[in-house]
Amino acid sequence: ATVAAFDAAAAEPKLNDRADLVRRVAAPLAPLSSNHLAWRASSEHPNETTGRKDVLRKHATRVIRETLDREKDAVYVGEDCVHGGYYLMTEGLHAAHPRRVRDFPPDETTLLGAAAGLAQRGFLPIVEMPYAKYLDCGADQFYEIAIHHWLSNGTRPNGMVIRLQGFDRGLFGGNFHTHNELRLPPGVDAVCFSNGADYVRGFRHAVRQARAGRVVMVVDPTYLLNLREAPWLTGYPADDEELGFDVCLRRSDDRPGDSRVACVSWGTGVVAAVRARDLFDFPIDVFETPGLAGCSDELAASLEGYDAVVFADPCKPTQCPSLATISALQSRGALPPRWRLASAVDTYNPLGRDLTFLSARDVADAAAAVVAGR
Repeated sequence: ATVAAFDAAAAEPKLNDRADLVRRVAAPLAPLSSNHLAWRASSEHPNETTGRKDVLRKHATRVIRETLDREKDAVYVGEDCVHGGYYLMTEGLHAAHPRRVRDFPPDETTLLGAAAGLAQRGFLPIVEMPYAKYLDCGADQFYEIAIHHWLSNGTRPNGMVIRLQGFDRGLFGGNFHTHNELRLPPGVDAVCFSNGADYVRGFRHAVRQARAGRVVMVVDPTYLLNLREAPWLTGYPADDEELGFDVCLRRSDDRPGDSRVACVSWGTGVVAAVRARDLFDFPIDVFETPGLAGCSDELAASLEGYDAVVFADPCKPTQCPSLATISALQSRGALPPRWRLASAVDTYNPLGRDLTFLSARDVADAAAAVVAGR
């Protein structure tokens, strides 16, 4: 049998097509819901739905519950999710679905391995990584998950959603609980949303893509979970609203001015960019890009007419997803002539201080530099 298996492998066609090797990295994207374009009729950030406005954490819990209610084969696994989890993200979920919300020991390799096994057995796993730094502990299994579709050429199911929480800005726990580096191998869709309404829309799309066989990692910055400032308190979207990964959500600065600066950002960087307006004399139009890889057609089109752009990235300089975006824009001839990268500091994060994270001052200083042509 072993010799026969080797003979069969040797007889397979050789992999000589670069495009085909790229294609097999992940399952094809599932199409968006029919209502995607209906509620996004404007290039501006969409108006929120009616109803009580709440913080991102509340909406995230609700959309996970919604997923478990709708998807009867969905299973939520983590390390402390039964009792409500870190940051109360899974509050009430075990009581509603005791068989499908389960705890694992604090062993991230086993946790991710179980998620891979569940996917291959036909379940739809949602796996919670309690802190972003803990992904390092399960790194080998994470990369196995990323490469699995490529290795099997899609012959084995591998779709799942990974919730990467405990990311970025915070005071608790020092660097190991405020990790702001991301590893984004081929085969993983990484997304991050700055507010609860978009989180719900994007999570629904993540589940759709996981159902189609893709691996989606939803990055949850701690600082955003309970942010109660007006722009970040949102209503819960209608049932059929969904947000694709390649969107570009514009938040225009309503101040007049001849020299407008574009700021492309994601996660906590969107908050920093909006706050930077109070520290800068010229208007800053903020473009939120939840998808953390490459450059969408929407972003390229949005930057037409701008001479200056700041990329505000919450990660450390050598780990910024924005670097791939900048490169893609340059390759397409869509990168404005003056640009700057504002990022977190290239060091580790101390306990009880937030001075190493991307700030509004960092964004304002970068904007001043591009306006001045420096």
